[in-house]
Amino acid sequence: MLSKTVLRWGGIIVIAVCYVIAVMIPVFGYGLTVKYNTPPSIGTLNADTCHGIIAVLSQSFDQLLMIALIGNFICIILILLIFKKVR
Repeated sequence: MLSKTVLRWGGIIVIAVCYVIAVMIPVFGYGLTVKYNTPPSIGTLNADTCHGIIAVLSQSFDQLLMIALIGNFICIILILLIFKKVR
């Protein structure tokens, strides 16, 4: 009884930690993108630079959303498999 509980919850914790790590990698990348691709504080900003900054931020945010969405579905499936197999 105790070993099944440990297997079940241990597997769920491992899956959750892997998901958090997989999501945090793009979050850190997004933070670095925001930090180093901000508009300059001195002078004027032309349209090309503004479009470039928006494109980089948009691409980084889209990547983050895709990893979070796909990772969520994978985690749910793996957790359901754990509950099905470990009875």
